Formats: sequence, structure tokens, C-alpha cells
Amino acid sequence: MEPTPEMTPESQSEPTPKEAPTPAANETSTAFTGAAATPPPAPAPAQSPEPQPAVAESPIASTVSVPADPGANETEGGEWHLLVEKLNKWLADAKLMELWQQSQRPLKLLGGALGLLLLLQLTGAVLGTLDAIPMLPRLLQLTGLIYLCLFASRRLVRSDERRNLIEGVKGSWNAFAGK
Repeated sequence: MEPTPEMTPESQSEPTPKEAPTPAANETSTAFTGAAATPPPAPAPAQSPEPQPAVAESPIASTVSVPADPGANETEGGEWHLLVEKLNKWLADAKLMELWQQSQRPLKLLGGALGLLLLLQLTGAVLGTLDAIPMLPRLLQLTGLIYLCLFASRRLVRSDERRNLIEGVKGSWNAFAGK
């Protein structure tokens, strides 16, 4: 890019005005000569060169031209017919079902992840609301402790009940793990 006149140092420096003659000097000169002295002509202001417009490069690399549809009237555009034709061709290839079969599992996983996220947000909101109620968190802790004591007294005191409980937990774990 070539520098414009505004950017050059010569145009940035302002011309200094020449000293104008003082009235006292004019009076003394008229007193000696007897004629009225004309002040020297003021210098013309320096004209700065005309700025030349910078050549701008076009940001568009190329253009695309779509030929007109020969079957279209002067009042219709051919782009709509071209779009409908390509869409019908794509649907006629019957690749839509193949695409659906390929993307069915990822879409189900994505839907499940979004559902889980929604459920966690809702649960957090409900628990936050319950936590804001005075005394409720302590009452729920007390309820959990009472239930734990009742469960332990019924299922963990006798050895045969403990054995049944441990076998039930192992069976559930094996069914879950697939062993």
C-alpha cells in the first residue's frame, strides 16, 4: 500500500506564518517617505497535494453464475425449479432410509444424554427448593437414620438373614455385570 499524502511527514508539518508588519513600523515608514506604504503582500498558503484514492482490492474471489432455465417464463426464476429438481432426485435415490438407519443409534444416545441432563437439572432444582425450607434437611436426615436402624435390626442381626442379604446383593450384582 503506498502512503497517502496524509501519512507523509511533509503534509503533517504546518507552514509557519511570516511575521506581519506592525503598525508602528508602518507609521515610521510613512513619516520618512511621506507616502503611505503598502504592506507587503501576504504569502499564499501552501496548497497540499490532492489525495489520490487508494486502490481497493476486491474481497470477492470469484462469482458464480447460474444459467437460466430454458423452460421458465420471463416472470419466473429458474432457481426454484433447480432446487426442487435436485431435492426430488435426492429423495428418489432412497438413501434417506439408509441415512436414518445409520444415524438411529447416535440419535438415541444423544436423546438419552439430553434426557439425563434434564433429569439432573430438575432433581437439583427440587433438592435446592427442599433445602431452602427450614428444618426439613435435618428431619430428612433423622428419617434416614431411623430407617437404617430398622433395616439393620431386621436383616443384619441374625446370621441366616445376613447370608440371604449378601447372596441377594451378589446375585443382583452378577445380573447387572452379566456374569
